[in-house]
Amino acid sequence: MKYLPALGFGILLALLSFISFSLVASAGYMLDMLSAVPKITPNSVEYLLLGAHDASLLILLAGLVLYAYHRIFPKLPFDWFTAVFIQMPLGLAVLALDGVSLNLLSFKGFALTLTTFAASFGVLVIFWLLQRRARRLSLATVND
Repeated sequence: MKYLPALGFGILLALLSFISFSLVASAGYMLDMLSAVPKITPNSVEYLLLGAHDASLLILLAGLVLYAYHRIFPKLPFDWFTAVFIQMPLGLAVLALDGVSLNLLSFKGFALTLTTFAASFGVLVIFWLLQRRARRLSLATVND
């Protein structure tokens, strides 16, 4: 029961991700960028920009949800299980809807792989970085 709010925040992360991508799609600036390129191929550099845009949006949302969870529920555990429960709804939704894309032979495939990776493991990567930073800070205070 103590991880139920983390699962709720995971569902919130999935909803925020889908809403933000639908807003980006309705704004149309990424589609305009891709359609403005004459003779676009799967190896066009614009796909790298698209992948970086999508992955950074997912990482930003994951960081915001993780931060909000920690600030709203400071007494609940903030451990790896929390990170997994926050990541699980979005990761499972992306893997169920898009599948696993490991095509690294073109820029388009790399962009799809990067986006899938960011959606499936973004919270876990941010949590790992937070744990690493906390460990370094604790070692620095012990050595001083």
